[in-house]
Amino acid sequence: MVNVSVSQSRRWSPNDLEIFQYPMCLISAISETNEKGEETKILLESQENAFDQIAKIDWPMVVVAVAGLYRTGKSYLMNRLAESSKGFALGDTIESKTKGIWAWCKIHPKMSNTVLLLLDTEGLGDVDKGDPSHDNKIFTLATLLSNCLVYNMKGAFDNDAVSKLTFVTEMASNIRFRGQSSEDNQSINLILPDFVLCLRDFSLKLIKDGKKITENDYLEQSLAEKKSKADQFNKPRACIRKYFSRRQCFAFPVPGDGEVLENLETLSFYQLSTRFKEVTNRFTSYIYKIPPKKLLASKPINGQMFVTLADQYVKAIKDGDVPDVDDAFTAVAKIENAKIEKEALDLFENEMKKVMLPVSESDLGKRYTSAQTKALDYVRQNVVNDFQAKCLFQAQRKMDAIWYEIKSTNEQKVREKCENTMQNLFVKYLEKSLENRDYETAGGHEIYKRDVEKAKDKYFSILKDFKENEILSTWYRFVESMTKPEEKIIEADKNISQKEAEQKQNQEKLDILWKQRQKAQEDESEKQMKYLEDHYKKLDKDRREQQAVDEEKYEAFLKDRLEKEAAQREVERYKLEQEAAEKEAARYRKEQDNAREEAARLKKEKEERQQQWMVTRVWNAFWNM
Repeated sequence: MVNVSVSQSRRWSPNDLEIFQYPMCLISAISETNEKGEETKILLESQENAFDQIAKIDWPMVVVAVAGLYRTGKSYLMNRLAESSKGFALGDTIESKTKGIWAWCKIHPKMSNTVLLLLDTEGLGDVDKGDPSHDNKIFTLATLLSNCLVYNMKGAFDNDAVSKLTFVTEMASNIRFRGQSSEDNQSINLILPDFVLCLRDFSLKLIKDGKKITENDYLEQSLAEKKSKADQFNKPRACIRKYFSRRQCFAFPVPGDGEVLENLETLSFYQLSTRFKEVTNRFTSYIYKIPPKKLLASKPINGQMFVTLADQYVKAIKDGDVPDVDDAFTAVAKIENAKIEKEALDLFENEMKKVMLPVSESDLGKRYTSAQTKALDYVRQNVVNDFQAKCLFQAQRKMDAIWYEIKSTNEQKVREKCENTMQNLFVKYLEKSLENRDYETAGGHEIYKRDVEKAKDKYFSILKDFKENEILSTWYRFVESMTKPEEKIIEADKNISQKEAEQKQNQEKLDILWKQRQKAQEDESEKQMKYLEDHYKKLDKDRREQQAVDEEKYEAFLKDRLEKEAAQREVERYKLEQEAAEKEAARYRKEQDNAREEAARLKKEKEERQQQWMVTRVWNAFWNM
């Protein structure tokens, strides 16, 4: 199993990744042989180099896989989608050229910030393969990994061609989804890709009952149920209609003569036949309009999500199990959501790092609320299948823990700022006079109080951006530290009684300040608690509303898909009834024509008999004269 890292760098460039320069083997097919050298089993192996490179891609991905019988020109179509004449190998022998599954990434030519991931699969139906189940495994992987499956084949889509699509009839038993791996699974088409049928070297005229029909009409008529036919005829057609509700057909004529076919890889696209180029351009235009692959109603997948899916499916097949789509989706969600959670925390921390501490508690709280809201919105927009909001809760708890650390650090820095400010003011207004004993004179205590008041006014002015409860404690500690120097000043004052009264008054002021500080702290704490309580209530309300919206979208998505498929089946039934009615009308018109022709013939015979009779009578009369 390939080791898929959770924390991939979001900095990547197509120029730095080899998989954007040329195709690389994504899943290899390794043969096991017996003592006679005969191939008995084929093992699938994930290729770590390709997986690691794809995992670095952090853009949405449109995944197009091509499958079909070997030597039918699958690789050429992939090269055209890559806008290149070379890339995927084009075989020129009767042997299958591509082994396993190869991948090639390209910047999407029509969608911004999107990657087109092309998957070229091993040719199916190679008689030299010793493992009869290998084709099913390749087809299943191509189907599960892509959101557009191109099935390539040569000639008409006739009964022989349909009968060879045994992979489709066995699709339901090769995939487990919602606990089922059987034909009774009515939901399996929700996870299957668009089906694009490419008919190569197509030479039939698209005419039905004398009228021109489209390629899609040809496909639907070929897939139509015929009640007069056995189950062997109808079952593969029913499976294609059931599993691939979104279908498209392109009929490619021969690109040129034999020399052109032999040199197809080296010839310029403009050297091919006009009709072939026209169909090819319609094909590429259609593929380029297909949106990125999604996990049901989730966000588009990126490279990390794709390799997780591929790794889960390959491991299941290697272990002899049926790939479980639900387990794969859960593994993708676990890894992707862990990454989203980390990125949300990084976003939160980066926003909080912009705050230049120290700041007031109220400003810090506002910045915290803004940063957390932005980070949680990021989680909601990018989380995968998190219907229980576990990722959101975990991210919120970790943000709260970070917030308490930042809050504690801010409180410490506020204290340090207050202490530094007080120390500078002490030096400016009091230190020199205390050292020179300038206050130890008559009236010196009044001068001392005046200087203390100046220091106080300046202290609260400098720290005006902070709330009183944040800075009062430092001032209180300073006043308390000046008790002994003040007592010495008072002792030196001549009016002892007055000094005692003032000392008592100062003590009362200190008591009032202390009570004011306590009350301010209690009021602010109560306010902060109410603020946080309201904030958490709002977050919980937003989460419940978002969860309800997500569940409603998911249910609407499933309902819409099922209604569209029911409508499609009704359209198909109506077409069949119309065709039957047209055939009956044609039969009736033909019988009418036959009846008119018969009446004309009988009339002509009667006229001829009458004319012969008249000739005979005239002749007899002549001889009797």
